[in-house]
Amino acid sequence: QQHDTMWRNREGKRFEDVSVKLGADFTEKGFQRGSVFVDLNNDGFLDIVVTSLNRKPRILMSSGSNANHWLMVDAVGRSSNRDAIGAQMKVTMASGRRLFNHVTTSVGFMSSSDRRVHFGLGAEQAIASVEIRWPSGAVQMIPKPAADRILKVEEPAQ
Repeated sequence: QQHDTMWRNREGKRFEDVSVKLGADFTEKGFQRGSVFVDLNNDGFLDIVVTSLNRKPRILMSSGSNANHWLMVDAVGRSSNRDAIGAQMKVTMASGRRLFNHVTTSVGFMSSSDRRVHFGLGAEQAIASVEIRWPSGAVQMIPKPAADRILKVEEPAQ
């Protein structure tokens, strides 16, 4: 048996084990089988659903008790597959900082996470643009979207 572990990326230089900070439920020992990362209440903070052998699933809701900003992109394919699986995204902040991610649901063993793409923006709020490279080859630019919201984007017709 093992307990779940959560690691925090410290500015790309090292990882810190923050498991204990997530509470007693998170460090409970068991035979964990999978984790799903999803924003269940659409507040911009990712929640975790954990499954364990012979136990009910556990839902760990993020309190979102900080001032960090976020953007969630809900991409819908038209020429590409409807779920937009494989679409690549680049968020460019007004400061010039760039964030990259892609649409997938496969993020772990025996798990399927939210296909919406979450970007944690930290203290920055001004987004210069979102670029989406669709599986069809189409490239779409969304200038200056607002932060702290779910941005629904449909692939342009070709």
